[in-house]
Amino acid sequence: MGLKIYNDKQKLNAKDLIITGVFAVLFLMAVMIGGGPFASIPTLTFYFPIGAALLAGPIFMLYIAKVPKVGALAIIGVVECILGTLTGMHWGLNFGILISSIIASFIAGSRKFENPTFNLMAYIVYCIGPMGTYFVFFFNRESWVSFMLKKGTEQEYIDKMSEVATPAMMIIMIVGTLIVATLSGLLGLRLMKKQFIKAGLAA
Repeated sequence: MGLKIYNDKQKLNAKDLIITGVFAVLFLMAVMIGGGPFASIPTLTFYFPIGAALLAGPIFMLYIAKVPKVGALAIIGVVECILGTLTGMHWGLNFGILISSIIASFIAGSRKFENPTFNLMAYIVYCIGPMGTYFVFFFNRESWVSFMLKKGTEQEYIDKMSEVATPAMMIIMIVGTLIVATLSGLLGLRLMKKQFIKAGLAA
């Protein structure tokens, strides 16, 4: 009986889906505001994952508090993957976000979304997703270039991007994303404790 009640609580209901839709928009806005300016400039595009991780920490922590269910984060990943595919983003970005969202959901869900450390780890993993397209660029450049040219990316953009695509840049991208994701996640946890709960936005 107890297991059945627990399973019922883990099922996503109509209210959860509405909240998920709202937060999917918030996540997208955070990514576009934080990372969008970098993505539009070929010599700065590798900073996109860093910028994308900057603003979403508080949104992530509030979301998993509002909908503490494993499937919720996975749905966010599916929505972002679909939107990315429809707008012509590289498959590495889309599937990177999808996979990282699913893994993040299990990390936070393993402690019922109540453990700050695991929630922070989940957010850091979630932020690794956008780097997927750049990993493909670094390790299978011909495939990446061919795909993006077919999607309408200009050769000039790719050439300028290639000029700054050094091993050092990849390290900066990875380390920078992990640092910014950690700081943003910590801010989210602090706001949860100091503001969101006090304001009645989270339990």
